[in-house]
Amino acid sequence: MEGPYYLLNEELIKNEDGGKHPEFEGRTVYEVIRVQDGIAIFLEDHLDRFFRSAAYLDLPLPATAEMIEDRVYRLIAANQVGEQNLKFILGKTAEGESVLWIFFAQSLYPPNSYYEEGIATSLFHIERLDPNIKLVRSDYQKAVLQERADKGVYELLLVDANEEITEGSRTNVFFVKGNELYTPPAKAVLLGIVRKKVFEICANRKIPINETAIPVAWIKDAEGAFVSGTGNNVLPISKIGSVAIPTMDNPIVQTIMADYAEMVKAYKQERKH
Repeated sequence: MEGPYYLLNEELIKNEDGGKHPEFEGRTVYEVIRVQDGIAIFLEDHLDRFFRSAAYLDLPLPATAEMIEDRVYRLIAANQVGEQNLKFILGKTAEGESVLWIFFAQSLYPPNSYYEEGIATSLFHIERLDPNIKLVRSDYQKAVLQERADKGVYELLLVDANEEITEGSRTNVFFVKGNELYTPPAKAVLLGIVRKKVFEICANRKIPINETAIPVAWIKDAEGAFVSGTGNNVLPISKIGSVAIPTMDNPIVQTIMADYAEMVKAYKQERKH
């Protein structure tokens, strides 16, 4: 947790050394939102997913979407944040009280060179439980952090028992073949907000997009690939394991990257206070 203030439900609390943070009992859900130029990007979409996650675990939210939006901008103003990730955690205390904890988290974004040259990725055989829901799972997080460090890559592409790629460890993944996009089906992945925006871009551009199983064997024939995520935007892949992907020469990927950047710019412009 970073910054001088955080929120517990509606209470703005000073973040002091040794300060007491909430202690949750049982499973919790979370959401991460990127703040740019003081604007919480696609906040409405994030809140919609957060409410769905809470309902899945039968966790009552102690606020409406409108109340949470007000709290978010109160916290942004209190911390004077320009660009950083905001995190929500919802759970119950030992006394059964629902607590919504909102705070700014340490945020590391890809350097510009990754967007210009693409990123190296590796395959990792692991499956997330309840992939559609953002559950806090420390065991999963530790495993992927260790594997990324061991392989020296920016992202891992998760592979299931059927030898099919499902998603990135913190992203959604897309492949290009011919003039069409391919991505794993919604039921198998976390439904990312940037993933949703990629679908909107493809609809506007009339780029066919197919939700289908992605066998590992597809990698060698991919004409382009990218991951999408809150902290990464649309990030091109140049390598999967030892296989080079010619993403940086692919016009479909370049179009989607440019359109997404424009979409974010327009969103910020509309919501400037």
